[in-house]
This record gives sequence, structure tokens and C-alpha cells, in this order.
Amino acid sequence: MTSLGKDVHIDAPQLVTERRRITDAVATAVVWVIYSYLWAPLISLIAWLLGFEFAYDVMVRAGGAEGLVTVLKFYGIVLVCIIVVVTAWSAVNRYRFADKERRRSVQNTTDEDIAAYFALPPGELEKLRGSLRANVYVAESGQIERVSVLEKESDRI
Repeated sequence: MTSLGKDVHIDAPQLVTERRRITDAVATAVVWVIYSYLWAPLISLIAWLLGFEFAYDVMVRAGGAEGLVTVLKFYGIVLVCIIVVVTAWSAVNRYRFADKERRRSVQNTTDEDIAAYFALPPGELEKLRGSLRANVYVAESGQIERVSVLEKESDRI
């Protein structure tokens, strides 16, 4: 009996469902936002005490708000263009490939085909599959010369 008791921690992330993982991530993000919001007044106070007033100067006194609006408009136009291009590309591909089976079925290979390819005598392939251990002797040309099969556990070396 171990003395760990309640201190045991089992780390098995593969057992956590996708829904639980997303819920935990969202909850963590929300808590971090709340935590950051609670620290904002103190950070602003420290910045003000250190003389950081540049954000107010740039945005209000120097007219940076108009520049921000211009940049946001440009950003919106670029975002709309990206959405249109991706949507159009998706629609084209859906039209081209939807409901079309492009995969080709593969012909099944029979035991006779395998035995013929390797030039095995009839019944040798089944003996190979059922063996515990087999020695396959291959010629320099790549063809199988001979096969010796361990058929029973008692034949083991």
C-alpha cells in the first residue's frame, strides 16, 4: 500500500473528450480575461506614474483616430476580398468534385495469384501463413528458391 493517497495525479489527456477540452479552453480564456481586466487599473496607474501618456497624445491630440479608422477600413476591404476568393474557390471545387467518385477500386489479389507471382508450389502459401517460423531462401534473381517451415511448437530449435 502506498502512502500517496489523495496526492496521486493521473495525466491521461487522450481520455478527455473533445467537448471537455474545448469547454476547458474557453473557461480558461474567460478567466484570464477577467484576471487581466482586474489588473488593468493598477497597470494604468503604474504607467501614468512612470509618465506613459503617449497613447492619449497619439490617439487624441495628434489625430491618430482618423488614421486608425483608415487602417481599419483597408483591413476590412482586404478581409472581404480574402473571404470572397476562398468562398469562390470552395464553390468551384465543390462544383467540380461533388458527388463524383474519383477513386478507382483495386482488384483483389487471390492466394493463387500470390503463389504464382512467387513461384510457390500449391499449398506452400498456406503452410507459410500457419507457421511459427519460416526460412525463405531467395535466389540472386529475386525468385524464391525454397521454403522451410516450422510447423509445430515441438519442432522449435
